[in-house]
Formats: sequence, C-alpha cells, structure tokens
Amino acid sequence: MAPINGLNLRQIIYTRVYIVSIRYVSYVNVLLIEMKENKKEMSLNRKKSVVLTALLVAFTAFAGCLGDDEVSCGEGTELVDGECVPIADDKESNTITFTLIGKDMSFIGDGEDIDGIINPDLSVPLGSKVVINLVMGEANLHDITLDEFDVATEQLYEEGSMASVTFTADMEGTFAYYCSVPGHRAGGMEGKFIVGDGENTVDPVGSIENIGPALAVDTDNIARDPMLVPEPIERTESAIVHIYMEAVELTAEIESGTTFTYWTYNGTVPGPMFRARVGDTVVVHFSNRAESMMTHNVDFHAVTAQGGGAAATSTAPGTTSTFSFKAMHAGLFVYHCATPDVPTHISKGMYGMILIDPETPLPTVDKELYLMQGDIYTKWRPGTVGHQEFDDEALFDENPTYVVFNGKFASFTGNNTIKAEVGDTIRIYFGVGGPNTISSFHLIGEIFDNVYNLAGLENPPLESIQTVLVPPGGAVVVDVTFDVPANYILVDHALTRTFQKGAVGIIEVTGDENKEIYDEDGGQN
Repeated sequence: MAPINGLNLRQIIYTRVYIVSIRYVSYVNVLLIEMKENKKEMSLNRKKSVVLTALLVAFTAFAGCLGDDEVSCGEGTELVDGECVPIADDKESNTITFTLIGKDMSFIGDGEDIDGIINPDLSVPLGSKVVINLVMGEANLHDITLDEFDVATEQLYEEGSMASVTFTADMEGTFAYYCSVPGHRAGGMEGKFIVGDGENTVDPVGSIENIGPALAVDTDNIARDPMLVPEPIERTESAIVHIYMEAVELTAEIESGTTFTYWTYNGTVPGPMFRARVGDTVVVHFSNRAESMMTHNVDFHAVTAQGGGAAATSTAPGTTSTFSFKAMHAGLFVYHCATPDVPTHISKGMYGMILIDPETPLPTVDKELYLMQGDIYTKWRPGTVGHQEFDDEALFDENPTYVVFNGKFASFTGNNTIKAEVGDTIRIYFGVGGPNTISSFHLIGEIFDNVYNLAGLENPPLESIQTVLVPPGGAVVVDVTFDVPANYILVDHALTRTFQKGAVGIIEVTGDENKEIYDEDGGQN
C-alpha cells in the first residue's frame, strides 16, 4: 500500500481498531464493576445482553473505521481499492514529447528547442511522463533504446514509419538513448537523456555532447596539391640538400561546413614531399611556430639513427632544430611526428614523404602525383556540420571517423579533380601516414602497369596489378597509362572508408575514345 504521511492505510485501520477495541473492553469492565458495587444480581440473559452490546458497538466502530472519510492520501495520490496510488494524468500538457528523425547515422531533433540538432540532449524534470517518437528519415534499420528505463522502440526500416516509447522518468541522472542496431551506436546514433539536474549517474559510456559551431579557418584548403612534386634529379654526383620544415597548428575545413584543428608540417596535410639522391647529405632545418601549443619533432624512415632524427628535432614552440643524415637507401620513405602521444600527432596531420632516387633514375613519365592516406578520429561522424573535436577513445579503439587522402574528405573531387589526358603515363607516389589503417590502394577503371612494391626502387617492378596493400608508415610507387577517357576513381578498396569516410579522389582523363579498348554500345553502332 502507498504511504500516507509515513503510514500506509492498513496501518491506520489497525491502529483505529485497536483504539476502539480498548475503549469498549473498558466499557464492559466499567459495567461489571458498577454492578458489583451496587450488589445487583444479573440474570444470565442480562449478562449476555451486555456482552453482545459491547461487541456490536465494537464491530460498528470497526466498520466505521474502514469507511472513515477522514482518511486521506498524500499529494499526487488517491485511494483506489484500499490503496493510495498515483493519480492518473492523461492530460497532454503534463506529458513531455520528443520527436527524433533517424537518418544518416544520427538522431535529428524535430520541433521546438531540439529542431535540427543532431543527437540533442533530452531534458525532463524528475517524475515526468515521457514520450519519445522515432520517425524514419531514410530506408535503413533503426530503433531507440534506453537501458535504464527498460524501454525500446521496435526496429523500423521503411522511410516515414514511426514508433514510440512511453515511460516515467523516475530516476535522476544522465542516461544514454541510442540505436541498438550493431554498429549504429558506435557510428554516432547516441545522445543524452537528462532527468532533473543530471547528477547521481555516471555519464554513459560513449556519451557525447552536441557539436559546437564551425571555427574560423586559417587556410582555404588543408589538402596538399598532389601536383607539388619536386623535379626529378638529373645530376649524377652527390650533393648537400637542405630541407626546411615548420610545425604549424591550424584550423581548416575537413569537409564543407565542418572544421578541425590540424597539426601539420608547413601548413598542409601531408607535409611537403622532399627529394634527394642516394649518396646525398640531407640537412634538416626544423622549426616549431611560436603560436603552437605543443612540442613537435620529425622521424624520418629514411634516417639510420636514433628515432630517425626524432630526438634531435624535439622542438618547443618558437625554436628551431637542425640535424643531417646520409641518404643511404633508395626508396620512398614516410616521415612523421614522434612526440608522445605519437598516434595523436600523426592522426592530426603530421606526416609526409621523402623520395630518395636511385643512382639509376626511374623511367620518365608525363606527370607525377603525391598522395597520402591518413585516418582521423573525431567525436562526430562525417557530414556533421560544426567543429570536430579529436576523440581519444576512438583512437584507442582504432575506429577512425575519417579516412582521407591528403587530409580532407573527398579531397580530389569536384573542382579539385586531378586532370590528365589520354595517353598520359602518371607516376603516383602513395603513402600511408596512418597511424593505424592499412590501405588497399586501387584505381577504379584502370590497372597499374608497374608497381614498385613497398616503394623499393632498386627492385624490378611488379606488372599489371589491380590493388596494392600499403601498411601504416609504408609507401608504394605505381605507374599507370590512361588509354581511354573516363573519370578514374582513386580509392581505399576497404570501401566503407571510401564512400562513408572520405578516401576518394578522381583523375579526370579527357581525349579521343578508343572503341577497340572500350565501347559503351558494345559495337552495335
């Protein structure tokens, strides 16, 4: 039974009966004493009459206690079948309703204060009756689940379909609402359900705040121009080669409408491509811009020494370090920041490559391209407008939000498409900064003519290769000749990375058709 001022109804009734019983037992005793004092003899029938009268009075009092209209329930409750229960509240004005649209791996608020907000906070007073509607904004599979309140919608698929959960927010704290379809919560379908002041509950694992607005950018384009490749070395003698590097921390768009704070070499991702020849002495001048917040350095995979030069170039903001090394091995080598936490520095954009040409140069080609793949770990999925924050948990789990070429989502598409002509042979210097993902490098619509596997330039190339596996911190050199006009698509053939996370670029090849090689009409015209 529900409590009434600390006592339940049964306790109140029993107390009343007890008091009444005591009262009428005393009444019988008084009668007997009075008769004894007056020395009156009572017939058996008279005695029975006295006892029955007392019992009748007691029973009447007990019945009156059961129906005593003086007994009242507490505020917000009412007496139903002998128990105090919460007063039913069917009034719409006292029910808090939220509507969320499931689309593009997120919950989008619909109406009132949450309209248009991705994964909005849903805040209610303690004790509120809550209705959450899920409307499908796409043909996919979604639901809404709240573990602590033991509620979940059915899983919906059809666009425009709707399901709801209704419950009472009877626990104070901060809880997660999320989509329980495997992979959807990790993909971004999670928000906060806040009851009262949100205290007394540990923040749910993976819970996130709403994204903040996009920040002002320091550069129009973070992606390094793939055509910026140093000229081939024609000399045959060794030389001293000076290279200049600067650590620059800046804000740029990772995709349209979405900003990210990068750490870079020379203000782009990747950093500059450098070039030397076997036997050269390379002098590295490394500066860290005064505005930087972090110490940075550089580890060259082409260097044979402690940390690849990282120890020699540990450089605080506003200072410069210098060291030199002998270029002893031909190949295409990655360089990256090795300042702890190393994966964070790499993921935020601090990587690039240096080409050490062999004594016998590679065959000449029409064009050379410089491309690097990297993975970026942020709190919100691609397509979320605002300022992306770095996510240490995603980094730890090796679950990148973005996988990109040259630091930006779909970097070489649209107005930034790479141009070529039929008959061109292009050499692509391709590397993976990582820090974690392996690339299945592929060019849709073409086959690599020559592949210098793992960027070993003193070994004969492989021929006619469709896809090349490149590890983090590794590289490859490929040659491809374009025979017919088309838009050839550069991808990581782990295709979720391409179509959802951004590892895509286009080489637009123009020129005359060759129907002997490819005929869209199948030779019918």
